[in-house]
Amino acid sequence: MEQDPDLRRMAFPFIRVAPRPDKPRSAGLTIVADRGMALHRIADLIEAAGPYIDLVKIAIGAYRLQPEAFIRRKIAALHEAQIGVFFAGDVSEAAFVQGVSARFYETVKAFGAEAVEVSSAQVTMSLNDKCELIRMASGAGLKVVAEAGQKGHEDWTASQSYVFAQVEAYRKAGAWKVLVQGEGVSEGVVQFKGDLVLNLVARFDVQDFIFQAKDGATQTWYVGTLGNQVNLDVDDHQVIDVELMRRGIRKRGVFGLIGSL
Repeated sequence: MEQDPDLRRMAFPFIRVAPRPDKPRSAGLTIVADRGMALHRIADLIEAAGPYIDLVKIAIGAYRLQPEAFIRRKIAALHEAQIGVFFAGDVSEAAFVQGVSARFYETVKAFGAEAVEVSSAQVTMSLNDKCELIRMASGAGLKVVAEAGQKGHEDWTASQSYVFAQVEAYRKAGAWKVLVQGEGVSEGVVQFKGDLVLNLVARFDVQDFIFQAKDGATQTWYVGTLGNQVNLDVDDHQVIDVELMRRGIRKRGVFGLIGSL
């Protein structure tokens, strides 16, 4: 089996592992949350795992507390490593409340980011409001990651029909991907809600979603059940683990790997 170019220049090139598409990838995306990382930490992350990261989410509104020049240098470093950037929804929600959403999206675009998240984690927002923000951000030239679920509200999955209606509305409004929150699916629940996930990918398409997966068992379920083309939102220290799962080396069994390559 021919190895992909990235792996041919890595250590132990004579060991076969499952190939993956080169960047830019359209599926099997790994998204990493940046909660205010310093530039040297970004550089370390790129050196250690850059080929396996597709997008970095500048998260938790940290960008409102950091200098513009710093954010621009961070984005430039990520772009040099072929890693896209999108801004999380926290400050976007503040912009919505303050009536400056259009200016916010124009500024995000001017920073050079590819995408922005539309969420309602901190504020109450109707489905119509969220869809209008999706259209507004798309009109500014940004890809939109629309959040399904709400931080701190584990019961958002109680009605699957409403979840489906949300996803359908986001897609019609022009969302690029729908981010499925971990809370209510794999976090804050007695039992992982795999049935909801399976129903979502049966009704839509697995590539329409980014699934938040912040622990090894959840990541293993997603890759093992939905395949290595599933899009996952993980923490920075989990990138290599997830890539090993995608390539069949870790969690699913070395003997299974050897028998299949």
